[in-house]
Amino acid sequence: MWGNAAAATPLPTIVEIDPGEALDGYLERVADANYLSTAHLVTLIRNASDTLRYITLAPSPATIAAIAALTGQRPDQIHQATLSAYDHTALDLTGFDPTIRSGHRAVAARGWFPGRGTQICPPCLAHDGRWRLIWRLPTTTVCRVHGVYVLSTCPGCHRPFRDHRHSPLRVVGAETRCGNPLGQGPRKQCTVDLTALPTTPADPACITRQERHDKAAAGAITSTALGDLAPADYLATTRSLAVLLLHISTAAPDSSRLPAWAQALRPDAPRRTIRWGLRPPHDPQLRSHALTAADCVLTASDLDAAVECLMPWLDSLPDLPESRLGWLADHTRMTPTLTRLVLASHAPRRRLSHLLDQVPPLTASTRQLPQVLPEPLVETHLIGLFDSRPRTVGLFASLCLARTHPNIDSWAKAAHALGLAPDLGDRTARACSASLTGSPREVVAALRAATRGLDVDYRDLEHRVRRLARTHRWFTRWARTNRPGTRASSHPYAVHWVWTRVAHGHASAAPAAVGSTRAQNFERSLTAAQTAALTAAAALSGQG
Repeated sequence: MWGNAAAATPLPTIVEIDPGEALDGYLERVADANYLSTAHLVTLIRNASDTLRYITLAPSPATIAAIAALTGQRPDQIHQATLSAYDHTALDLTGFDPTIRSGHRAVAARGWFPGRGTQICPPCLAHDGRWRLIWRLPTTTVCRVHGVYVLSTCPGCHRPFRDHRHSPLRVVGAETRCGNPLGQGPRKQCTVDLTALPTTPADPACITRQERHDKAAAGAITSTALGDLAPADYLATTRSLAVLLLHISTAAPDSSRLPAWAQALRPDAPRRTIRWGLRPPHDPQLRSHALTAADCVLTASDLDAAVECLMPWLDSLPDLPESRLGWLADHTRMTPTLTRLVLASHAPRRRLSHLLDQVPPLTASTRQLPQVLPEPLVETHLIGLFDSRPRTVGLFASLCLARTHPNIDSWAKAAHALGLAPDLGDRTARACSASLTGSPREVVAALRAATRGLDVDYRDLEHRVRRLARTHRWFTRWARTNRPGTRASSHPYAVHWVWTRVAHGHASAAPAAVGSTRAQNFERSLTAAQTAALTAAAALSGQG
């Protein structure tokens, strides 16, 4: 598997490779331990292998075998010290061939390809002088050991660390100086001490995101709002969503609702030339914030919470000549998981719920909200925005009004606040969102207009009707005065009528359970005078 390295003679001093150490940094330590120049060691490897091209990315089997023979390490240890160790997790090297000069192009076209150089954590280098392999991943932005952002550019030469084209190893060997060539002759290198460079403490959310990233890169399953994701799916979706958030940040006409890092990004990013999908932000802190924002969406408690996290970004998009979904698909690589999330965020129910959660309360209290918005208000303000029946629209309208109040952030909580079964809120929201014909903003405007007719304490009115359900004297008096010959068995139907037509309660919560057909027949038999008398009975029930 690892090729033939019979021509390689083992070096006299064996140096053990550390887990997580990058191959080039390890080879520099090998050269120093054997009193060799790095150029001499490179020559020994080249003479025993076929090519040194892409030695830090995915060296050929012959190259791995040659290095293993020279250093006394196992071939699998050498392989684990190259970026190919992250294939099928943080990287996708499908189709890559190290023996072809342009073999990296197909992989690089997938975006966020580790280029020349590496990032560093100065405290780590100061501790043991080891160059970590994981620093090379663009999705690595934080050192979890020291809780700081990694650095990407040397302040002395203003180039990436280990940015040398003509040899995979630095002339300075295992020293912790920068060692980048300065272009002033073969012996001129940058002398900045990397261990003394200042660092910036990382945000706790960025550290948490990095921990999930590192576990996934090592092959762990990640729990998300859309279920457990395989390492490659989680890491690819996080990166794709981060790319999308970066594009939204640069395209948003009004970024005031976006995080500070996104607002700071917009003035410096030309809208038409930026290609975040191919090349990530060079600044590790900016890259970290984008990846962390994407991770917060994916790892929300459930799909609804994930959509709520994503909605401020989607609402910041400008008016687009093409479809919103088309724009999103054009600006990132849509993984199956990201596609599910984006489609969920465009469901009318979710878009309306997010908008309602941003609206100040439209009534002083939820006590001023009936369980079902009165039909005259529905017919005046909401007819034409839904294809559902007026009573269903009235129930949904009351749930929507409840959603505008603090701490009511779900349809189940809205139903509970109105005295209804929580699952009724979810069912009604699904039904009405499927029949929504107007825009969410039109619905909010109609609800705002409808609240001008709500000035009754409906919880008190419901209490009065429940009192009517427990007594019969009022019904006997009403029947004798307004409807002679009415049977005492009609008492539940009268209570039901007062509940639904005066208190505007929902039939499922009525204090008197009756069949819908008989309740409708009783209602049809009432005259205007009789309904007025029933309404008065409900008003009088609060006295005494």
